[in-house]
Amino acid sequence: MTRSQTKLVLIGRGRIGRDVTAHLPERHGYCVEAVLGRDARHLPQADITIDMAGPDALRQFGVEALSHGDLWTVGAAALVDPDLRDRLQRAALQSGHRLRLFTGWISGPLLCPPGLPAKLFVRQYAPGLADRPGPVFRGPLAEAADRFPDHLNTAMASAICGPGIDATHVTLISTPEGGAHRIAARFVMPGQTIRTDIRFDRPGPHPVASAILAALARRAAPLTLGGY
Repeated sequence: MTRSQTKLVLIGRGRIGRDVTAHLPERHGYCVEAVLGRDARHLPQADITIDMAGPDALRQFGVEALSHGDLWTVGAAALVDPDLRDRLQRAALQSGHRLRLFTGWISGPLLCPPGLPAKLFVRQYAPGLADRPGPVFRGPLAEAADRFPDHLNTAMASAICGPGIDATHVTLISTPEGGAHRIAARFVMPGQTIRTDIRFDRPGPHPVASAILAALARRAAPLTLGGY
């Protein structure tokens, strides 16, 4: 390992973790120190810890990971807990490291200056949310994240980095097994309404894995898109 390489610890051996590990852009100067499962007891030190195991892993390893380096996570739904948000924020401030929430598919929140009133409306379609297709929830994000934590990581990430949890409204619709996953969002702030409509179709790499790989590849790029 050369001195310029960035040490990574990856948490998660599911589909997201497998896709990231298989396509990790080593040419960009990364060295994987360890790949951990959900049952890991020890967290090695790293420049970046990437949690691909979801909300439970963020609860278990978040504070420790931030004491070592930056933390990237796909488990933003865990941040519905204000105590966890506070502990992670304090850990980041004390260490000088950063917590990055995936994914940034919903447009708008990063374009809104702090303090401006804004609202986010998310309509999410996913297979298997209920026994039969159709609407299963309509209401505030906080309540939805308690009931469907594995399906609202993107909405929670966008809310926390944007208008706030209390200003975010969610509709969840169950689709037939094997159906596509879709997120349609409307972000409203003074003078602007920004809409996002994205559909995730198989086959191909897991879309969250693709987002993580893109972030790793562009991390040291001399040109970046505003807000990233």
